[in-house]
Amino acid sequence: MFSFGLMTDTHPHLGEYARYAEDQGFNHFWVLDSPTNWREMSPYMTLAVMNTKTATIGACCTNPVTRNMAVNASLHATLQELSGGRVVLGIGKGDSAVRRMGERPAKLKELKKTAPLMQKLASGQEVAYLPDAPSDDAWHEQAEGDLTLEFSWAMKQHMPMYIAGYGPKVLEWSGEHADGIFMQIAEPTTVEWAVEHLRKGADKADRDVDDIEVVVCCPSVVSDDHASACDAVRGFPAYVSNHVMDMLRYYDASDLPENLVACTKNKETYDYRHHTDSSADHASSISDEIADAFTVIGTAERCAEKLNELKARGATQLCIYFMGFDEATMYETVDAYSSDIIPRVNGE
Repeated sequence: MFSFGLMTDTHPHLGEYARYAEDQGFNHFWVLDSPTNWREMSPYMTLAVMNTKTATIGACCTNPVTRNMAVNASLHATLQELSGGRVVLGIGKGDSAVRRMGERPAKLKELKKTAPLMQKLASGQEVAYLPDAPSDDAWHEQAEGDLTLEFSWAMKQHMPMYIAGYGPKVLEWSGEHADGIFMQIAEPTTVEWAVEHLRKGADKADRDVDDIEVVVCCPSVVSDDHASACDAVRGFPAYVSNHVMDMLRYYDASDLPENLVACTKNKETYDYRHHTDSSADHASSISDEIADAFTVIGTAERCAEKLNELKARGATQLCIYFMGFDEATMYETVDAYSSDIIPRVNGE
């Protein structure tokens, strides 16, 4: 069965949002990690945990650059204990959280090193940790070699790990190791292409790709006014285009789906101070066609049709992005999904 989640701005009412969404049939509540643009995520993850009963809670997503590996693992292990086992470790290389600090996003080799360590620690396992060589020789002598780390108090329970990324290499690695992936796009051919790369990794590790959650993340507007719906979500493909530009440093455009690369045409310089803002100048290059293709917009019937197509291409969950949306619109959208869209997708 296809499942539904959402992510909102970190806001004092977030606990109410999470509780309402769960009551309306949403199974997942995600929290963003971008401490310069939004409020610190850890109290809001706690609010989400404490205001839900069955929903999965996680970050979409944290990163190994702005958050220390052990501290991040401890946060997730703590929330796993508080929630009774409902927490997911969502992690990527870092985007606005990193770039707004003038830092470089993690490279894939860094993600491969840190993400499994976080997952094992948060799952109550013992890990051997080799720190990067510090500049202080005295400290280096104390920490020389592998350090054995374990949270003795943590639940001895597998912490699911979801990886964010678009590139073939991160997708194939995720197929080998991850429990799920975040795809920040709702363009069906791109999702199908991504699932095929996920399958390659799963086959290599003798895993079943159908056991890996494929979360499509994007804004959604339920409306019969196509022009205004496109305007409301235009900022989303603008920041996806940044991710694609990063990928084009490592891959030829011919190696990527044509519909994914299309968002880089006439690309404007992206201003992370206005991240997710559809009225910002950097959204002006995004056409209605791309705004529509990358998101889920339109009437309830049309949204359900798009989701059923994504489901057929391998997606298993929609995470609706509500960042920058007003509270009334969020509630209206959740209600529309509960009454008209979820039943159309899952045949209820």
